Amino acid sequence: MAEIRVPKLNTNDEAYVLLEWLVADGAAVRADEVVASVETSKTVEELVSAYEGVLTHLLPAGSDCAPGQPIARIAETPPPGFPPVAAPAPRESLPAPVEGVPAPVGDMPAPAPSAPARAPLITEPAQALIDELGIDPARVLALPVKVVRRADVERLVASDAQLPRQPAPTTDIAGRAGTGGPAEAVGPGEPSGPTEDRGGSSGPGETDDLGGAVRGSSARALSANQRAVGRTVSLSHRTIPAAYAAIKVDVGSATKAARDLTKRLRTLVGLPDLLVAAVARLHPDFPLCFATLVGEGTAAVPGSPHVGVTIDLGSGLYVPVVRDAHRKSVPEIAKELAGFRRLAQHGGFRQEQLDGGNIVVTLHHDPDIVMAVPIVFPGQACAVALTSPQREGERTVAVVGLAYDHRLVNGRDAVLFLQALKEALETPEP
Repeated sequence: MAEIRVPKLNTNDEAYVLLEWLVADGAAVRADEVVASVETSKTVEELVSAYEGVLTHLLPAGSDCAPGQPIARIAETPPPGFPPVAAPAPRESLPAPVEGVPAPVGDMPAPAPSAPARAPLITEPAQALIDELGIDPARVLALPVKVVRRADVERLVASDAQLPRQPAPTTDIAGRAGTGGPAEAVGPGEPSGPTEDRGGSSGPGETDDLGGAVRGSSARALSANQRAVGRTVSLSHRTIPAAYAAIKVDVGSATKAARDLTKRLRTLVGLPDLLVAAVARLHPDFPLCFATLVGEGTAAVPGSPHVGVTIDLGSGLYVPVVRDAHRKSVPEIAKELAGFRRLAQHGGFRQEQLDGGNIVVTLHHDPDIVMAVPIVFPGQACAVALTSPQREGERTVAVVGLAYDHRLVNGRDAVLFLQALKEALETPEP
């Protein structure tokens, strides 16, 4: 009897959520058939069976599951208590596939070409908000996502001026707003801090579980994305002796170059795209800024710079990676980052788009931000921070900061790295 085990899908999460079974308990399954979807803190991944036979679920949908944990078994015959299931037909006996129509499973006939696509999975917090606001289900099903989260519904509501914004229900400290669905992030415009204590008895979310210091406050569950961010930040602060330096950069020429490229190529190019390109081109001269510490006395230096870039549009922090960034032009980088921003709106990243970075550029370009100190991601040596451009007399300046692992990079090298970035941005290539 074969097993389907949860693979390790990323390096940050200790557990995932088994979102949906795509093959029923006791049904026939084919080799290479998608049987389930699993949600990490960043993505939704599909699990594929490597075997053919009869599927037995070991966990219900909505359960937490850990890497390496078996979630199903596949046997040649149904287990005791199951009705007989027809064995899958040989592959050569299947009818030719029709374009746009999924292939048949077992003895089930293929659907007609006009059959609708699989509806997205709706999490319990999202469904609760849909029910509360009376949103037309057709509008929700039309969303271009595999999994509809509360944040997706909130964006849908925000785009419709005729639907008033409603406050989200609070949850208790364990996040039990539903019956086991993944926790959802606080939506835009919702209170995230302590609420006013109006007196009276403690209600849900105002129990002693919160501690005396915050008695009278309401508890709100953190999203899976935010919990993953918390784990990464905690690990970074526990294990990396980081230092920080910053440099002021005249970005007048860089912003002009970005505007000229935008007009000439009809592709939006900005200062972050120029910075990513500049960081990548420093890889040969500053290899340890891209390295990974291995033990106490060895650094693993990558052959190519893979630059992660922070993106947070309100639905969670993501750090997708521009791979081999030194081989890409500024317009190519701009196009790739624009695609990442579109994915961030719906949480549609694949895990491979988030893995493999060896340096990070963190963007803090909201107006009047003058300094930002990023964390150094575990397994990396440096993180470069970019603040918003601001007028200073006759010039436009921005602060570029560098957080660095002092076990790999010393202050002198950090300053030289920043000076090289300053030169690249102040004299951009035409």
